[in-house]
Amino acid sequence: MTSTFAKPPARAALNRLFWRVHFWAGLISAPIVLFAAATGLLYVLTPQIEAWRHADVDRVAIGAVVQPLDAQVAAVQSAFPDQAVRFVVPADGSGVTTQVYLAAAHAHHDMGKAAKTGDHDHGLPNGSIVYVDPYSAKVVGSLHEMQRVKTWAKKLHSSALQGDAWRWLLELGASWMLVMFATGLAMWWPRSQASGGPGWRALVPRLGKGRQTWRDLHATVALALGLVLAVVLVTGLTWSKHSGENFRLAQEALDQDTPKAPKDLRSTVLDGRERLSWQAIHELAKAASPSVAIQITSPRSRDGAWRVDNFDRSQPMKRFTLVMDAYSGQTLFYSGWDRLPLLAQATALGIPFHRGEFGVWNQVLLALAALAAMFSVISGFAMWWLRRPKGKVAAPSLTRDHVREVPIWLWAVAVALALALPVFGWSLLAFCSIEAIRIVTEEGRDRMSVG
Repeated sequence: MTSTFAKPPARAALNRLFWRVHFWAGLISAPIVLFAAATGLLYVLTPQIEAWRHADVDRVAIGAVVQPLDAQVAAVQSAFPDQAVRFVVPADGSGVTTQVYLAAAHAHHDMGKAAKTGDHDHGLPNGSIVYVDPYSAKVVGSLHEMQRVKTWAKKLHSSALQGDAWRWLLELGASWMLVMFATGLAMWWPRSQASGGPGWRALVPRLGKGRQTWRDLHATVALALGLVLAVVLVTGLTWSKHSGENFRLAQEALDQDTPKAPKDLRSTVLDGRERLSWQAIHELAKAASPSVAIQITSPRSRDGAWRVDNFDRSQPMKRFTLVMDAYSGQTLFYSGWDRLPLLAQATALGIPFHRGEFGVWNQVLLALAALAAMFSVISGFAMWWLRRPKGKVAAPSLTRDHVREVPIWLWAVAVALALALPVFGWSLLAFCSIEAIRIVTEEGRDRMSVG
């Protein structure tokens, strides 16, 4: 996206730098952007796909009486004796099954991190979900976690089904897409009509003018969904592998006064008393927590505690964590939405939006944003193809004089982004190194030809 009005030398140099960065970033990251947008579009549609694909395990006929949760869990343990229960999601509504999440059979002896999360094989879930009819306490089916369309689509989108080792690739694409959006916006930004520029008319594409039409459409489509795209990219980066770690460290530093559940919470072991049942904890939790689908994790040792969290992530204002004594049911820890700091609340809102969990309107916005991202790549290639001389790459030229005119604040911004987004930082260092070598080599060749 280039601007057509005259600029002073410094502005022209900055525009040329933006153009070259925009060009190479688009050309190199285009496959990643297309993949992320296409898989993101698939993920957005998973609620409708799952309603059709998994109806046989998600729904049951409504019965007269709901059986105790202990009977439902016992049915699963009887059917799958070699797999430990990680947590239970009691049926939340009429005609809905109870979901019991199990660790992989080989993790039965280790109820540490892997058993609690089901994450094995470098980040790909390896546990299973067993579905129980709450009215009869009978198992109606089971699925490996990766058989759930939503889980499969999520892992496809985040790591191309390759686990944590490939998450950096999507992080790279998201980082450079933010750069492309920022540089494109800076180059496109028009002068006002009072100053002789197009003003608001720059938002209206000029049709039937070949490459100029592609350029206008390239800009206006990106601008129309720009805010949505920016939110999607930023929220995606907050839980990426490397940039996300920096974000989490920054959040922890800001949230030092926020109450957190201690890792060493223990129940008071009472001689002669039995640990509270699944059903008792369920009833206590529902009475003490917001009206939302919950997940219950049982104690892992004799003096361990029960833990209850919200399972439904689409209602962030009902987010909570509850830890209870295994024998008395006394609350050992509780934290809800009102106890979260502003940054944590923003993240809790942004991530469900990124996943399209706020309803159809959210899905529609994200689908349009994904299509806009794909169109930006296609239109960018079309502009380049129509502009380039046959057989040449035709990248925008950049010389030492252009680089000298770059303001110091831009270098500071680049360094800050590189530190905040490590994958982007290393790729930016590689880009700058290659550009520096190219400029020195070309200048040396020019001096030799003149001499």
